[in-house]
Amino acid sequence: MTDYITLRGWVGTEPTFGRTPTGLPFANFRMSVGERRFEEGVQAWVEKHTSWYSISCYGKLAENVRDSVHKGQRLIVMGKLRIRGFQRQDGSPGLEAQLQASAVGHDLAMGVSQWNKRRDEMPAEASGRRPGLVEGVGVVDPVTGEVRSREQDEDPFGAEVPPFEEDAESGPDEELLSA
Repeated sequence: MTDYITLRGWVGTEPTFGRTPTGLPFANFRMSVGERRFEEGVQAWVEKHTSWYSISCYGKLAENVRDSVHKGQRLIVMGKLRIRGFQRQDGSPGLEAQLQASAVGHDLAMGVSQWNKRRDEMPAEASGRRPGLVEGVGVVDPVTGEVRSREQDEDPFGAEVPPFEEDAESGPDEELLSA
């Protein structure tokens, strides 16, 4: 089962950028999501709890993150949540919350942003690029950066849609028109 979540928080590290062995772009950064409450007794906002997430992006999303996202900015990130166990250097076990992002955007409640459509590359169909398998991640669309499962590899729009012959033959109900 895959959990899809939306996070609203602060970029905690400057994004790093690289390419997989197959050449697919990726970007990673850490994001903090904090809980704040207004305390009547002190008449101030008080930090209650902060959770940290490792965010990974692929394809064009990674390139756009590289060019648009910086430490300290407020973001809204949507994607697939995975909890991964690991072993610390001292041998103790730990857990890490990872989010494979499908969408990243600035939180406009905290500032303004300027959106620019990228025009530096041809669409995937024209360039001949196809979704690629990234080890440990799954199938990644090189244009959108969307991570898909293997079952989603086939183009859902590739199959021919049957004509709606019944609807085409039956016109408006004559009784309704004469009323």
